[in-house]
Amino acid sequence: MEKNDYFRIGFLMLIPIVVFSPLFYTSYFYTDEVLQLWLYRKGSDFAMFVPQGRFLTDRLFRSLYSHIDTIRQLKLLRLFSLAGWLICLPVWYSVFSRVTRDEGLPPQLPFFSVLFLVCSLPFSISIQWAACMELFIANTCGLLAGYFVYRYGRRGWLPALLFGLTSLFFYQNGFGCYLLPFFLQIVARQKFDRKMLAPLVVYFAVYLIYFLLVKGMMQMVFHSSVTDRAALLDNPVKKVAYLFAKTFPQALYFNAVVYERSVAGRISFGLIVAGCLWLNYRAVKKRAFVVYALLIFGCLVLIYLPSMVIHENYASNRTLLGLDMAVFFWVFITLVRSLGKLRLLSTLLTVAGCLLVLTSLNNFRTIFLRPAADECSSIKTYIDQNYKPGITSIDYIRTAEDQVRNKYGVQSSWDEYGMSSSYFAWVPEFLTRQLVFELTNNRTAAEKLTIRVWADRPAFLASGHPVTEGSLLIDAPEILRK
Repeated sequence: MEKNDYFRIGFLMLIPIVVFSPLFYTSYFYTDEVLQLWLYRKGSDFAMFVPQGRFLTDRLFRSLYSHIDTIRQLKLLRLFSLAGWLICLPVWYSVFSRVTRDEGLPPQLPFFSVLFLVCSLPFSISIQWAACMELFIANTCGLLAGYFVYRYGRRGWLPALLFGLTSLFFYQNGFGCYLLPFFLQIVARQKFDRKMLAPLVVYFAVYLIYFLLVKGMMQMVFHSSVTDRAALLDNPVKKVAYLFAKTFPQALYFNAVVYERSVAGRISFGLIVAGCLWLNYRAVKKRAFVVYALLIFGCLVLIYLPSMVIHENYASNRTLLGLDMAVFFWVFITLVRSLGKLRLLSTLLTVAGCLLVLTSLNNFRTIFLRPAADECSSIKTYIDQNYKPGITSIDYIRTAEDQVRNKYGVQSSWDEYGMSSSYFAWVPEFLTRQLVFELTNNRTAAEKLTIRVWADRPAFLASGHPVTEGSLLIDAPEILRK
């Protein structure tokens, strides 16, 4: 790399530090974090990720969570993820730089690819949400697995196997990043090379070895079965329909938070795809264009393969980093090639880069952090003021799905943005126990509490449970409405 590359890498590393600087001083929880904080304590046999085939993630969470006790200390896990990404960013830049030089791609690609990476939704989620802190390991290992095969051929097969299995045992979708160097190769050459068959064989072989290992370990070591997140699909037609209706549109929103049922979002998806296909159609012969378009589509499906072969249909942003990067490559290279003769290209790229950073700032600080921090402060303050010794039962009324959208005027996206933690049925019990424990420093008293969770106030009133001196009512919608 040249001297300027080191300055670019330093600048790119500075962006997430600035965007996520509130992590150093803000206390909050988000959904699964409080469950993991309560259950992943020393001596616990809780294993949230084992049935999902993420054995290394389970070991990581068990190790890190066992060293913290409070919601405030969750920031240490988020900072662990931030530090991990900062260490990995030079790797991503180096890989993209090498492939760009080898394939004759636009020289702006490495910088803007990593800029998009640090501003992307999966990147942000893996830092702001400790429940996803393993993603920097999974995605980087997936990328390195592919790069070793791309760069060294057969000599890279063994490192690819080791990095690939590591990626899969942390987070299966991270291994999709294996194909990014080869996707760039296809975009650059606009055709399929027979030499790409060997990398594909390695790609599928790693999946097969992982599948056999998981199957054997679940039966012989854990004596259990996998969840829907790891069980094989039973309806391919429904999966393909879901791919076009949910997954591909999600990837083409770039780093904008868009409601998964948004009609405007799907229209924008169609316009972007049509525009890029038209620009590529103008640049190649008709017969070659059809082959090229099929290759692009096939690669995108293969990158998302971990989610394509399982029963669960859930195109959350955290599963999409490999797919997001590939879509960005395709759109970016298409536009730069088409607009390369314009004098304003550098200005347009600068404006686009600034928009990515500003959107990332808004995503984290306005859409995610403000509602999460307010909810944490409000519920904690209410319990601190109203919980008294002698209380043995607590009734917790959950929030509505649109609570955050209505109060803050923000968009929501899956279970990752614009959502109240109190909406999810599994959160209130562990949140209440955790906050009582932090107030009293008595884990036994918190464990003995009887906690009833209600979907809404009418459900609570219909139950007929009276609020007595020995009970406490936590009406989360009312508390958070203030």
